[in-house]
Amino acid sequence: MSSHNLIGVSEMQSNIKSQVESEIRNLKLQMIQSGITKGLNHPDTIKLSQKLDKLLNDLQNLTNHKK
Repeated sequence: MSSHNLIGVSEMQSNIKSQVESEIRNLKLQMIQSGITKGLNHPDTIKLSQKLDKLLNDLQNLTNHKK
């Protein structure tokens, strides 16, 4: 694989990681707001928490994959 391709892959991974981090921030805010207004045990809050867990796992996998 040429260095040009490696740079492209690295940039792509960085962009994906940035997108996941942005989505994590947005979901955190949504989950907090849902918890405040609907309660921590409300199905909407729980669904947001589950989505956040998945994204955090995805981010961890992206970070581990780079090593």
